[in-house]
Amino acid sequence: MKNKIYWKEAVKLLKNNMSISEYEVYFDNEKIEALDVILLGSNDIDVPEELIYYDYDTIDYSDIPAMTDEDLEHCITGKFQRHGIIIISPKEAIRVIKKGYKIPEICQIEFDNEKIKLSDAELLRKNNIEVPENSIIYDEKID
Repeated sequence: MKNKIYWKEAVKLLKNNMSISEYEVYFDNEKIEALDVILLGSNDIDVPEELIYYDYDTIDYSDIPAMTDEDLEHCITGKFQRHGIIIISPKEAIRVIKKGYKIPEICQIEFDNEKIKLSDAELLRKNNIEVPENSIIYDEKID
C-alpha cells in the first residue's frame, strides 16, 4: 500500500525534480490550475476533470518555444483526450493560431456554448476549423 500525498505536495515535489512514484495522490474539491494538471498528468496522475481550472488570461506564453505537433500530443494528459483526439477550447485554438502555430490534426475544438467574436471566427475558418453560427458574437450590427 502506497503512502497518500495531497496533490499540492505532489506538485511541489515534482517541481523540485523529485519522484512521487511511491505515493498515491489524493484530491479534495479544490480547483487545480491546468499547468499543474499537465505536470501531474505527465507523471501518470489523473486529475478529475471537474477539478481542472483554466485561467487563460494569466498564462504567459512569451517564453514558450515553438510547439511541435509531437510536443502537443505528449504534454496533455489522457483526461483531455477522447479516442486519441485532444480536445481544446476555441479560445485556446485562437491563441495558438495568433502565436503563429498550426492546430495539429489530433486536436478537436469544442465550443460547448462558448462565444467568440466574428473576427476570431473568421480566423478559425481561415484555418479550416468549423465554427457554429450560434457561437459567434458579431462585432458590428448587421442590417
